[in-house]
Amino acid sequence: MAKAFQAYIASFRFLKQNGLLWLLWFPLIVTALVIYGGLSLTSWATDFLSMGLTNWMESIDWLNDLSGIIGKILYALLWIILRIMLYFIMTFVGGSIILLIMSPLLTIVSENVATAVGANVPDFKISVFFRDLWRAIKLALKNGLIQLILTIGCFALGFVPIAGFAAPFLMFFINAYFYGFSFMDYSLERMHISASESGKFVWSKKWKTIGIGMPFTAWMLIPFFGPMTSGFMALFATVSATLALEKPVTEAVKTAP
Repeated sequence: MAKAFQAYIASFRFLKQNGLLWLLWFPLIVTALVIYGGLSLTSWATDFLSMGLTNWMESIDWLNDLSGIIGKILYALLWIILRIMLYFIMTFVGGSIILLIMSPLLTIVSENVATAVGANVPDFKISVFFRDLWRAIKLALKNGLIQLILTIGCFALGFVPIAGFAAPFLMFFINAYFYGFSFMDYSLERMHISASESGKFVWSKKWKTIGIGMPFTAWMLIPFFGPMTSGFMALFATVSATLALEKPVTEAVKTAP
């Protein structure tokens, strides 16, 4: 775990040394938009529900005198409840939302890192973009389903005496593997490796894959703050994965006779 976190720190140093710190604007903007969007949505929902309840109370004759006071109390309660709900939503799925939004941006991150180490990065083509997009969607759905099934299996294992103690650790490593897979696939996709070949390659490098995904998975366990700042960790994970895949190849090419 310590080496994995060191790789993320090294990713930051790499960005700084190669003039790529501007890439940190990606997670910053996405995080700000998600927070703003969440707060705006809860504000709208508070006003909408409060207005509906107020109109309903005004239609009840015996509540006419109290509808104003009750309306203010309900508004305050809705304000608190919806923001608590937002907190839990961002705690449990906020990271996934940010990752989903950042996916195209992380492709750009991977390309810039690959260029910095001297790897061959193909020119942008709209046909290739849509082909890769469809590939990414299929792979995400496939991996998501497998990850969900294995997670449910780990949850069920948790109820088995003695063996249940291993369930949280298995769940952690499973998530680390699939997160690591996602971060490595940005490079594999650029190399025009098919989804099935990508799966085989990542499995052959499973410990490296888990190592890349471990810091991100551990960070996501921090309530609210972890998921909300997951965009930055995703960026460092993508840099780390790209360096792990591209740097050995480019260095071998440079030193070849």
